[in-house]
Parts: sequence; structure tokens; C-alpha cells
Amino acid sequence: MKTLVLIISLSACLSSEAQEDAATYIRRGNELYTQKQYDRAIEEYDRALQLDPGNSTARFNMANALYRLGKRPEAMRVYSDAEANSRDRNFRSATAYNRGVLYTNQKKVDESIEEYKQALRLNPEDQQARENLQKALLEKKKQQNQGPKQQQQQSRSSMSQRQAEQQLKQLEQKEKQVQEKVQKSKNQSTGGTGKDW
Repeated sequence: MKTLVLIISLSACLSSEAQEDAATYIRRGNELYTQKQYDRAIEEYDRALQLDPGNSTARFNMANALYRLGKRPEAMRVYSDAEANSRDRNFRSATAYNRGVLYTNQKKVDESIEEYKQALRLNPEDQQARENLQKALLEKKKQQNQGPKQQQQQSRSSMSQRQAEQQLKQLEQKEKQVQEKVQKSKNQSTGGTGKDW
């Protein structure tokens, strides 16, 4: 099933007051996210990042909200930022998985395969990544098998197009011959000289 890994809860103990405030904004953002108020959730995650710029959870959740709003290039960038700021293998696996889902939705099969593989390297137990990798590999195989068929169909369609053009030229020539015959018969019926007295 091609679904995003949902919001990651706060996994690290936050020690400073700024981090506690960031955690509060993340919780608010999560509540808004579950209510499908993605724009407002992004605002809360952004506030958390203003207080704690290295907060991977806020970035990850923001990327999920961006994805839900259809802002896929931005979501991709934010997922990458979230992964770069984290050392947690499961967290990095989740970001790779979500990037794979983004690529799958964009029909970028090769890129999605690489992301699902990365997710499995980081977390070999990720069953969703394994299933999506299998689906992506099947899709790639299907595309490779369709490649020669599409080329054959294209050559057939271009042959039929050439044939249609030839037939059109033949019809135009026949029409011209018929018009010449009609004109010739008109000239013969009026006296054959064609002179206008």
C-alpha cells in the first residue's frame, strides 16, 4: 500500500525550555494535521522550527502536511532536511519511505525503487517499504516489457500515417483527373474550340 508514514511523535526527551515550547507547537501541529488543517499545522511546525531549528520531527511532520497540500517538491526537500538532521535509523528509514511514496505518485519508478531500498537498508523490518518496493519493481518490469510493444505500435501508427498520406495524394490526383475529364467534355460539347466569341 502506497501510504505515507504518519506523524512521528516526539521521541527524544527535550531538555531546554525552548525545546519544550517546540514540543508544544509540534503537538498543536499534530492535532491540526489530524483535523486535516494542513496549512495551520505547517504554521505550528514552523514555529517549532523557529525555536529549535534542528528538530527533525517538526520537519518530518511539516513535510507530511506539505505532501497533503499537494506541494510535493517542497515536501521532498523538507523530508531530505529532516533526514539530514537525524541520526535515528528508523526515522531516516521513514523519510526515505515517504520520499519513495512521493516518487511513486509522480510515476518516477526508478527513484521510488531507490528510496524503498534505502528505507529497507535502514530498517529491514519495514514491511510497507518491502511491499512498495515489490510493487515498484513489478511496475518497472511492466514498463520494460511495454517498451518494445510501444515501439512496434508507434511504427505501425507511423506506417499507417504514411499510408494515409499516400492514399490522400492518390485521391487528390484522381480528383484532378476527373476534373480535367469534366472540363474536356464541357469543351467538346460547346464546339470543341474553347474560343470565346
